[in-house]
Amino acid sequence: MVCLLVALQCFSGSVQFAKVEVMAAQTASKATTIKIKAGKKTDITKKVNDAMTKVRRKATASKPYKIVIPKGTYYISGPICLCSNVTLEATGATIKFRGKAKSLNMLLTDTVDKKSTAKTKGYKGCKNITISGGTYVGAKNNKGNLVKMAHGKNITIKNATFSGGGGLHQVEVCAINGFTVTGCTFKSFKARQGKGEEAKQEALQLDIPVAESVFAETYQDGTVMKNVLISGNTFQDVPRGLGTHTMLVGRFHENVMITNNKFQNVHEEAIVTTSYYNCEIADNNFTNCGAGILVQSFKSKTSSIYAKAKSQAGKSQNYKEIRTRIHDNVIQTKNDPMCDRVQGIAVIGHLLEKTQTGASNQKIAKGDYRASNVSIYNNNITTEGHGIHLAGVKNVMVENNMIIGKGKTGVMDNKNDGIAIRDCSQQVVVKNNTISKSSRCGIMVFENSNVKELSVNQISKVGECGIRVYGESSVTNAIQNNHIQGAGSIGISIACRSQAGVVVGNIVSQTENDGISLYDGSVISGNVEKNTITAAGGSGIMLNSKCTVGSIQANTLSNVTGAGIKLYAQSEVKDSIGKNQITGCQGREILVGKDCKVKDLAQ
Repeated sequence: MVCLLVALQCFSGSVQFAKVEVMAAQTASKATTIKIKAGKKTDITKKVNDAMTKVRRKATASKPYKIVIPKGTYYISGPICLCSNVTLEATGATIKFRGKAKSLNMLLTDTVDKKSTAKTKGYKGCKNITISGGTYVGAKNNKGNLVKMAHGKNITIKNATFSGGGGLHQVEVCAINGFTVTGCTFKSFKARQGKGEEAKQEALQLDIPVAESVFAETYQDGTVMKNVLISGNTFQDVPRGLGTHTMLVGRFHENVMITNNKFQNVHEEAIVTTSYYNCEIADNNFTNCGAGILVQSFKSKTSSIYAKAKSQAGKSQNYKEIRTRIHDNVIQTKNDPMCDRVQGIAVIGHLLEKTQTGASNQKIAKGDYRASNVSIYNNNITTEGHGIHLAGVKNVMVENNMIIGKGKTGVMDNKNDGIAIRDCSQQVVVKNNTISKSSRCGIMVFENSNVKELSVNQISKVGECGIRVYGESSVTNAIQNNHIQGAGSIGISIACRSQAGVVVGNIVSQTENDGISLYDGSVISGNVEKNTITAAGGSGIMLNSKCTVGSIQANTLSNVTGAGIKLYAQSEVKDSIGKNQITGCQGREILVGKDCKVKDLAQ
């Protein structure tokens, strides 16, 4: 028995877990064993299928069978059809495809068939199947998968190796309740030529049966994957590692744990989730990957979004949040021309304001598809791109992550942030993160986004701003107690009609421009107080172009090139400027333009 602990609640309140019990397909101790007798380097297709046929009606959950392929190298020229209540044991065996067929799956369930009917819908097609051990080697000229399974429950793949192949995936599954992959290796899988979604090739794909073009030759009822454990596997030299890139509106793959896996030299995203609910991605290690983790509740391109499956049955879950936790991963990315966007962790949703055309010309209704209830914590990320990228999200916590950029690399080198928050995101909390060497900003909030709090972040050696709030965006509560050292432009910038509650207790040093700056109609409704600003290349605190703050109080400003505090171009302090300690400024301590207003200049 395998137990999955799945988070039911993320950072808001205490974390609760649901125990999901996934029964192993069968235990070896009580299984009846059939051993395949074959000479080394012979074709065993018929012998294994004959054994499967022999046990098909005999095997039950209480009387399972095990078919054993002995150690050695063998060939198959046709598909091996797996049946319920059977383990295929191939530890020590290497099974290579050697056939004339150009689109043939090596292992498959009988629910993958052109004649698949409604009798197999949901999870009714097959059950209690295990693939144990063995090295399965595909052929470049065969566009089929190494393994393809659908419409079943309690299916396990363990301690197997999947190498090569010319298909879109090495292992492709859909519509399974209770799917476990442990101790496996996926490797040496070359990308096929193509563009768009058809070129997205996960070595291990968790799919959804919506159309023949997505998952061919099975019943297309839109059944999701449920109760999935993927743990202790290695993905090496593959286009993508694991996940899903097709979306069916209102349907969510549910209770998914992806833990303790290794990803090495993955060209694109190592993990891709699309509409996963109750998902945990933890303790994985990523080395030389194009991107680390991509979590999606909507797609940037609607060409792979379906409004309805061909033979859709049952009710859609229509969850309003995805309840996903991403934590304790070590991610190191590299520039790869195959990857759409080099980044450590990305969570993507969208507020769709008008109906769009999706896959098969289906209409995707307007609505709020933002990714809600996600927590991202204790990750260690080294990347040329964004460290953490949030676009179209709600209710997200980003905490205790370490992000190291690689400066300007030539790949979108001026648009990479430690943490980027954009596209109408809301209710984000960012605290206690350590960020260095990002080519643009340490933390960037833009495109009409809202953050509740930016606090206690350590930011250093960034190309532009330590913190930038930009483009009609806001920080509802506080920008507070952040430590910013070494910024190629401004320490804390609030610009282009953006807002913040208070800016308090920040330490800013060694900036090329202002320490704290407001620009173009931006507002701090409360105070700018108790900040320490040292060695700013511009002014210590700057208000420029119709900006407003409540008060500027008790700040310590030293060794700045410009003025200590400067108001310019119709800017205003609603209350007072006072109790600031200003020393070593090359310009005036306080400079207030003639068209600016200060209620009380008590300095």
